[in-house]
Amino acid sequence: MEDLNLKLRGMSCASCANSIEQAILSVPGVVEGNVNFSSDRASVRYDPKQTNINIITQAVVDIGYEAQIIPSDLAPEDDSENIRQRRQERDLQRRVLIGATLTVLLVLGTLGHFNVRLPGALAELENPWVQLVLATPVQFWVGKEFHQSAWKAFRHRTADMNTLISLGTNIAFFYSLWITINPAYFTTQGLLAQVYYEVSAAIVTLTLLGRWLENRAKGATSTAIQALMGLQAKTARVIRANVEMDIPIGEVALADIVIVGIATGYV
Repeated sequence: MEDLNLKLRGMSCASCANSIEQAILSVPGVVEGNVNFSSDRASVRYDPKQTNINIITQAVVDIGYEAQIIPSDLAPEDDSENIRQRRQERDLQRRVLIGATLTVLLVLGTLGHFNVRLPGALAELENPWVQLVLATPVQFWVGKEFHQSAWKAFRHRTADMNTLISLGTNIAFFYSLWITINPAYFTTQGLLAQVYYEVSAAIVTLTLLGRWLENRAKGATSTAIQALMGLQAKTARVIRANVEMDIPIGEVALADIVIVGIATGYV
């Protein structure tokens, strides 16, 4: 049996982790597979006579996620991965701030339904066409990752949280767009021609805010784990053939006699 550790990308909820785990376990020759959503990692034990690394990683790719081989579950992330994560967090933060600003304006535009009149130029926020202009970037730029992930899930005949968010917000957005373009269709039938742009925008923004907070918490956890891994000894002192010697810790073998030192920098 051999062990394999993978760095995963594209997970957004526990359902994603479960889907990846099931895909890995479905590969013939895999005897054990665990996916950790918090660390974005998967640990796999497999029989090399029945399968190989490429088949296992392809099983993950086939359901719409990315998998990168890492040396071991104790290996720290390299600088490029940390840079990528920081860039992703900055982009997420920027989209949350822009989404929140536009959503607040959209909510202000609904106050007329509660007999609250906005002063001056703010009264234009009640115009459905103005609301369409404000809601469009929230729906298709701020919330782009929901739609991209939902499309991936659809192509692979699966569904997750992103599917629900994308479907719900698109229904609210395009229904409102229809009302904006052709309000007479509703009013002639005695129906209320009311748009719901603020609903789709609020769902996208609040969900993205939660994802940003979650990523910050995961990032702090990852940093703490890496700091602990930095304390790991790089060498071990063993006795072989009655001789003490220092060897790389990865070369310690079964039945070696290991000398444990105190504050000496080795195991």
